[in-house]
Amino acid sequence: MIPQPDSRRVPGEQASKDFEQRCIAIEEGGLGGGPPNPSGPRDPSGALGPSGALGPSGALGPSGASDASGAAGPETDAAGSRRGGAQRSSDRVAGSNTALSQSVLFLLTVALMFAAARFMVPAIVEEVRYAWHRGELRAEYETSGEGLQNASLESISQAYQMVMQHVGPSVVHIEVQRELSPQQADLAHFLQERGGYLPEEASDQGSGVIVDTDGFILTNEHVIAGGNSIQVGLSDGRQVPASVVGVDPLTDLAVLKINADRLIPITFGESDRIRVGSPVWAIGSPFGLDRTVTFGILSGKHRVVKASTRYQDFMQSDVAVNPGNSGGPLVDARGHLIGINTAIVGDTYRGVSFSIPSNVAKGVYERLRESGRVQRGWLGVALSEVPDALHEGEDARVRGAYVTGLADSDSPAARAGVQAGDIIVRIDQTLVTDMGHLMRQVGDVRVGQTVQLEIRREGQTHTLTVAIGQRPEDLAMR
Repeated sequence: MIPQPDSRRVPGEQASKDFEQRCIAIEEGGLGGGPPNPSGPRDPSGALGPSGALGPSGALGPSGASDASGAAGPETDAAGSRRGGAQRSSDRVAGSNTALSQSVLFLLTVALMFAAARFMVPAIVEEVRYAWHRGELRAEYETSGEGLQNASLESISQAYQMVMQHVGPSVVHIEVQRELSPQQADLAHFLQERGGYLPEEASDQGSGVIVDTDGFILTNEHVIAGGNSIQVGLSDGRQVPASVVGVDPLTDLAVLKINADRLIPITFGESDRIRVGSPVWAIGSPFGLDRTVTFGILSGKHRVVKASTRYQDFMQSDVAVNPGNSGGPLVDARGHLIGINTAIVGDTYRGVSFSIPSNVAKGVYERLRESGRVQRGWLGVALSEVPDALHEGEDARVRGAYVTGLADSDSPAARAGVQAGDIIVRIDQTLVTDMGHLMRQVGDVRVGQTVQLEIRREGQTHTLTVAIGQRPEDLAMR
């Protein structure tokens, strides 16, 4: 019998073969799972060498590093980690640079927008305003065009004509004959010596307005002053003589009386209620041209002019008033009397004329018709305007009247306890606006009637009861 070889292997030989197989597996697909066997050399065909490193084919070297074929070892992992960290750092730096660039770009964009707004917005706003204004002008143009088509100017003209038609029958022309003044007489004699005509009387003219069906006419005192005869021309052509009922030089008003029938009186209006800017008409006889009508607006109220008195309280208008208009009516759009034309600046019209308010004229007319004279109330004090240093209150137009002195110790104000230095701020329920206002208020009070005066003295307010006296005819004190 032929002896069979023993199938059992030596333990060292078996281990060598196992290691060799693992190395082959590593060589074919990567690293294996166990530690290499240092005793298992490999030949150039791919087995392990004496040091356990891979040969040129890509096996492990002595230190476990990979050869040129790219096998990995522990040092390879560390290098990869370092490269990954460096890459991540580089990415973070790049990201930070990008964010900074974006912020700078945003700030530059905002700055450019503000700069553009600084120079462009005003121009845009101006253009918008101009466009808006042009739109308003266009709208006004179109609206006015439509209005002119719908509202005829003829109707406006008719309205003006109706004012004249309503007021005209109440307006009269006044002719006054006076004795010649010394200057006129000298001139007349000079002309007579050279073959001229010697007039015996001087002729003057003015205007007036009928205020009652009984024949009472209101006019200016200076129109009829010194007249020997007065002739009144009515709107229907009649010429009738007139007599003087009474005059009031302080207001330059006079009341005449004619005997005539079928008279049409004017209606008194409220001069206190008419506002500055309201349309007004003046009717009179400038330069002898009777019943001439002119138109304008009320320019102001409570005017004091040269040679006027505090009792007149003039209203100002731009209505054309000339010599001959004096005494004629100033009327509102309803044809109501709101003033008596009285004065102008200069010898002829210069754009400013003055009239006595109808409320003042009405009070004077009633007193003259009743008694032929005006008896004014009197306090017996000297007055002036309140200086700014003594004025109290928010309304600078309501200042009161400052008492600078007393007529005597027996004057109505002195008996009531009024003293120099007092400021009169109220009479009955009416606030005193200024010195002239107080004078008119006191002048309208009947003689003997009592009033309540509210005064301010050394910062305190007192109320005094005063019995109004009669104003002396020749008086310097207020």
